[in-house]
Amino acid sequence: MRISTLLSAGLIGLVSSCIFVAGNTSDPEQAGTLKTVRADGFKRASADLDAKSASDVEGHATFTEVKAGTIVELVIEQAPPGWHAVHVHEVGDCSATDGSSAGGHFNPTGAAHGSPHAPEHHAGDLGNVWVDASGRGHHVILMPDLTVTAGPNSVAGRALIVHAGPDDLTSQPTGAAGGRIACGEIH
Repeated sequence: MRISTLLSAGLIGLVSSCIFVAGNTSDPEQAGTLKTVRADGFKRASADLDAKSASDVEGHATFTEVKAGTIVELVIEQAPPGWHAVHVHEVGDCSATDGSSAGGHFNPTGAAHGSPHAPEHHAGDLGNVWVDASGRGHHVILMPDLTVTAGPNSVAGRALIVHAGPDDLTSQPTGAAGGRIACGEIH
C-alpha cells in the first residue's frame, strides 16, 4: 500500500470533529497514549521524503495546523530498524545527495537542542521515530511552537529530515543523530 494512501486512511482522516494524537512516540513508555485535540479549521502542508546518503528510505509527512499547534504525522518505509531522529530543517532544499542542502535544524528562537517535550528545544526538534523489523515507521506528534500558516514558526518552505540514528535529545547542537537518510521539501 502506498504511503500517501496509508496517511489518508489514517489519523488525518479523522479531523472532521477531532484529531487523536499519539502521545510522546519518542518515549517507548508513553507510545500509544491518546490525546484529543479539537480541530475547528486547519491548514495543511506535506512532504514526500526521498532517500539520501545511499539509503532506500521513502516516506510522506503531513503537517496539520490546529488551535493547539501543528500535528506532524510521518510514515516511512524501507528504513533500517531501530530509532531514527526526525527534524524540521531550515531550508526547503533536498537537492544534495546527503541532504546537507537542507541546512541546520529549524530554530527561529535560538534555543538549545532538546526533546520536543522539554521547555527548551529547537522548533524543528520532533524526537524519534521507531522503525520495525519490516522497515516501517510511524510517528505522530503535536508541536505547539510550529505553524503551517506564514510566520516565523512556519514549516512551509522548509525540509523534513530523517537521520541515520536516534536523537539523544541532549547533545548540542543536533542530538548526535548521524547522517541524513531521507529528506522531503515541505509544501
